[in-house]
Amino acid sequence: MICRLFICVFIVSTALAQTPGATKNQGPATKKAPSASPTPTPQATPPSLLKRDEQPAELPPETPVISIKGLCPAENGPAASNKVPSTNDCSMTVTKQKFDSLVNAFNTNNQTVTPAQRRNLAQSYVELLVFSEAAKAAGVENSPAFIEVMRVLRMKTLGDLYRNQLAEQYRNPSQQEIEDYYKANQEKFEGAKLTRVFIPTNDPDPQATAEKKADYQKKAPQVADDIQARAAKGEDMSKLQKEAYTTLAIAATPPTTDLGLARHGTFPPKIEQEIFSHKAGEVFRSDEATGHMIYRVDSRQTSPLESVKAEITQQLFRQKMEAKTKELNSAVHAEYDEKYFGPPAAPMPLKPPVPPNPQGR
Repeated sequence: MICRLFICVFIVSTALAQTPGATKNQGPATKKAPSASPTPTPQATPPSLLKRDEQPAELPPETPVISIKGLCPAENGPAASNKVPSTNDCSMTVTKQKFDSLVNAFNTNNQTVTPAQRRNLAQSYVELLVFSEAAKAAGVENSPAFIEVMRVLRMKTLGDLYRNQLAEQYRNPSQQEIEDYYKANQEKFEGAKLTRVFIPTNDPDPQATAEKKADYQKKAPQVADDIQARAAKGEDMSKLQKEAYTTLAIAATPPTTDLGLARHGTFPPKIEQEIFSHKAGEVFRSDEATGHMIYRVDSRQTSPLESVKAEITQQLFRQKMEAKTKELNSAVHAEYDEKYFGPPAAPMPLKPPVPPNPQGR
């Protein structure tokens, strides 16, 4: 959010330039003769005793937290100068209250802003003021391009703030909504405790001869058949996994057999269908290009409400946001002149989410 804050500050530079209070000596401008003495070297800022993330003492709202000397507000009229308006008589201040308002306006998620981040933002803000006043002096504020950009930025800002308002409104569903969703979608929270024995299809030994590889490919399906039959009788899956590797003379460490609790959407559709069509204690097998996989459903269970409450909250949030977006867009229909815009592009095919690789679990 802080990165977005910096970006947004630069985007709305002209609007923010109206924030600080400014004072200017109204007396006649006089040119000062250059001093013959060399410009004194500015003193270094004393090191702070505060740690980088330590919060400073609370200040009254009207306390100036940024003081800028030498920058004068530009005349808001036709181009008069290409330079930053500046005299030693001009000064600007930004109070704590106004700077906090700047931060809060963009920090919609209420993230913690450290003193180091505040300082970086303040320095960027001062640079914004310098460039925005120089732009005014050069007449940029009255250019058609500026007026059009600000018109579109105003629309975008309104839309973004409205989305933030909706997000805040939909972020925390009621307990009743959560319970109703849980009851209406019990199957989504059904899980199966799985164990699996994995037998590589090909000999994993890179030094294996052609004869050994052929012998392995002939023997591996037979071992898989034996393991599947014994797994169905309830033998320990870890023991069977180690025995399979020993029988096939695989030197690598056998993989773990415990796959934990599988939920809907965890595995590819074909495997998922097998998982949830078998009862506790039943075994099924899937022969893939990479290996023979013998699965056993050790138990079936439904996740309790408290363990999936955060998941339901996110789902309800997405549903409400999608419904509101559809509601707003459904009332609007736009037509585009193909002579000007060309024919519509073919819609990009939606890629289904890639489930985790069971072999890598």
